[in-house]
Amino acid sequence: MSILPLAEFQKKFEKATQKKIQKIRKKGNNIIKNIVKILESLEEEAQDMIKKSREELKEGVEVLAKKKAGYLDAVRSLEKFGESIIAAISNVKVPSEINHESITEFYKNLTENLIMLEKTKNKLDHKIHPYFIILRTRVKGLIKKLKDESNTLKKFIETDYTDAESIEKVQNELNTVKMLLEKLNDTKNQIASLEHKINLKADELENSRQKLVEMENRTEFQILTKTEKEIERLKTKILNILNSIRKPLKKFLNLVTSGDATLKLEEKDILAKYINDPFNTFINEDSDASKLKILLLKMDILVREEKLGLERRLTKKFQKVLGSIVDQEVLKKLSNEYFNLLKEREKLLQKEEIQKVISKRESIKEISETINRLKIDLKVAQDSLQEIKERIETTKSIIEETTQKITGMPLKLSLEL
Repeated sequence: MSILPLAEFQKKFEKATQKKIQKIRKKGNNIIKNIVKILESLEEEAQDMIKKSREELKEGVEVLAKKKAGYLDAVRSLEKFGESIIAAISNVKVPSEINHESITEFYKNLTENLIMLEKTKNKLDHKIHPYFIILRTRVKGLIKKLKDESNTLKKFIETDYTDAESIEKVQNELNTVKMLLEKLNDTKNQIASLEHKINLKADELENSRQKLVEMENRTEFQILTKTEKEIERLKTKILNILNSIRKPLKKFLNLVTSGDATLKLEEKDILAKYINDPFNTFINEDSDASKLKILLLKMDILVREEKLGLERRLTKKFQKVLGSIVDQEVLKKLSNEYFNLLKEREKLLQKEEIQKVISKRESIKEISETINRLKIDLKVAQDSLQEIKERIETTKSIIEETTQKITGMPLKLSLEL
């Protein structure tokens, strides 16, 4: 068993099959030459048909019509038949070189135009006969010859050319392997380049993170961190108070919707907002939260009249929260403190040292996103590499198996994947 690299395998295979494929193609070329000769002869006859028809038509339509019954129709049909033949012949594309694809396509093209010619002949033949019997007979004979030679071509493709097709298949597969090996090498280089870029970006990310830690340990940033924590604490506190009355607010909205309680349209809208987005609704209110207070006072009346349908525990809780909001101004104090801290944070954010931290964070985010994109590209390239390797192995097996069938030589391809 010979184990050969691709170039040597190709040379040995071509040498072993050259004479065989040349012999087969020579036979195919001879069949095509015969077909071309028939087509040329058919074209000459068609030209004669057209010439004869036009010469007759020079006598004039009326004269021809008076000669014999059906003569004018025969003359016109003769020209039409000749034009149809020339049109069909011009549609037949003769291959410049023979291979399985070109010769099969040629046979298909020839057959389609032969069918068209047969239909035209059958349609016009009885009109032309017997006035132009010699021309008609010669053309019919050439069409039959063309049909017979077309059948010869079909038989040649289905029998003799099968060996040549197998040889061409191996040659095509060898070219495919060559192309795949080039693609494999390119993909390996792409993977190496992506891995290098990822490593560089990973180092850059680590350095940036270390730098960020140093920056975040500085005093001004620690103050900002403390301020932001306090802002979050106040937000949570405000939200807890508002969430504690969410159930009574829902019951109030249900009463308004059913018509058992009344509110102005604007008040109903505010009520729905306090249920769905309590914190943002509150901080966008005026500093006294007057709209919320009006809603709570109206609810208090319903609670006292026992129309809100609250359990005793919830009633006490509601009244306690009502007192803290309306009488003790708890929410107002928390709101003032919250907004003061927001102003303080805004001032801190304008400082150069804080801006550097923000910029560094953005830089880290961008580097991380770049690494993620590179990793996605790397995964695609790695999957592509595996797919190429599998295609090469499959194609290699086909080549070795087909080569042994054609040549009888157990040749093996040596490929570095």
